[in-house]
Amino acid sequence: MHMNINDVTGKEISLGVIERVLLKANQSKPGGLSVKHYVLTKGGQVVFEEPLTEYQHYVIQGCATQGGPSGDLLHQDSALFVPCNSPWPDSKNVHRHIFGHAGEGEVRILTLAYKVPRPAFRWAKSRSSNLYKVPQYHSSRRIVGYTQLFTEEQHAVMGALRMHGVDIQTNPTGVSLPDHRNPEEIMYILRGKGVGLAEGKTHDIRPGSLLYTPEGEIHGIRKTEETLQYVVIEFIEHDKMWAERGVKV
Repeated sequence: MHMNINDVTGKEISLGVIERVLLKANQSKPGGLSVKHYVLTKGGQVVFEEPLTEYQHYVIQGCATQGGPSGDLLHQDSALFVPCNSPWPDSKNVHRHIFGHAGEGEVRILTLAYKVPRPAFRWAKSRSSNLYKVPQYHSSRRIVGYTQLFTEEQHAVMGALRMHGVDIQTNPTGVSLPDHRNPEEIMYILRGKGVGLAEGKTHDIRPGSLLYTPEGEIHGIRKTEETLQYVVIEFIEHDKMWAERGVKV
């Protein structure tokens, strides 16, 4: 499926916070994944406290505080993973966290929330990473650039039950990404324009576009009209994956 933030009416959920729902949990397959886009202005603060939910956030624009006005700063192009856990026995499996507006301009945040069947291990921790603090790579043809803000292995050791890597990919003008299959995946366009394929349909993609494909469905970038940069996040069942690795044959 394809959705663009400009095609979704924003809802003011609190003072200085506009929320747009790009993917509902019941629209994903097998279900449980939701994708939302937030705009924070001065004084805006958004709270995340859904039980049995793990979160992957990406700061598209601006500077946000994590944990209230005096919390740590998360700058543009930062990713934050928050596992579903808490060390406190009365927490009801909620890892409550807050983003607040900081700086002068708008803050834009992409939030992926995935319902999980159980909490992560008790000592799993939140981790953040910024695009300009991790190595930059190119594909074997040295055309498509990619940066892993979180590797698949990092998500696993951080306690993820569904999140499976966060990449930033860059396609130069005129370059296509061959049709291929992956685990369940989203692509969110940050910069540039082109044509994308998801679930057998082509879509004109531009900044703010979300492409969602269930596991095993063919998808790709058919054409880039401008240099295209986008976030790619995959989702798997970690419990199942590690169990399969332990099977004797």
